Amino acid sequence: MAYTIADVSGMSGVSLDELSQYVDAGLLTPAFVGSDPSDVYYEKPELLKLQQILFCKELGVEQEEIGSMLQEDPYDMIQMMQQQRIQMLEKALRLHGLIQTLDKTISHLQGEQEIEESALYEGFVEPKQRNMLLQQPSSRADSMHRPKLDEMDSDKPRPNQSPDNTLQSVQLKTKRDYLDSQEKIDGINRDLHQAIEDGLSADSPKVQQIISRHLEWVKGYYTPTAEIYRELGNLYVEHQNFRQMYDGYHPKLAEFLRDAMIIKAEQELS
Repeated sequence: MAYTIADVSGMSGVSLDELSQYVDAGLLTPAFVGSDPSDVYYEKPELLKLQQILFCKELGVEQEEIGSMLQEDPYDMIQMMQQQRIQMLEKALRLHGLIQTLDKTISHLQGEQEIEESALYEGFVEPKQRNMLLQQPSSRADSMHRPKLDEMDSDKPRPNQSPDNTLQSVQLKTKRDYLDSQEKIDGINRDLHQAIEDGLSADSPKVQQIISRHLEWVKGYYTPTAEIYRELGNLYVEHQNFRQMYDGYHPKLAEFLRDAMIIKAEQELS
């Protein structure tokens, strides 16, 4: 089915001006043009490409960089969308961490509980990046109290290792961390899918063992309270992007995961 640019604007929520910008930038090409050159039409492949553009923008990709990321082959599209799925999940987890920091700060200002100074900034910086920042000397005076590079055998570059190679190894480690995270959450979702197929309930010991893995995965980003963990479960059900992701595993997975998370929150986080 073909759609006019006004139809596409209406269904996507993207303004006509913004759609025209994508066309002018070569990111979005109409499927065909009508008898009047101003009448352009879009079909399913173009709608999918627009979705890719919007996902890239949601993840903070600059418009001039989007073109190189757009994929035509279905397999490549699936690969990119799986990566986007994980990135959006990590973004949601970070937002939940910020909510937790807000709650702690409000409680502190109301005189209900103390808050550690370092906890004031949880959620603003990812845990791995925070650790790297804490390990960097902040000044010349600070560096005087740190071991010299030649005394740090574990961090000392090898004779044939340049600074560029050291940076590359850090980048590769980050990539491995990303792939490990993706593999872990995918395994959790697949195991929950199997649990549903086996007729297990959300409170069964086997399912709760799987949810323990999910909780540990979340703790890789921040330590949730019972309320935050329950809210995350509700987000999985209510947010369209999460819902679509979990439906890809099993149409009942979002609710099943939420119910199991609520039980875990009551048992271990309350």
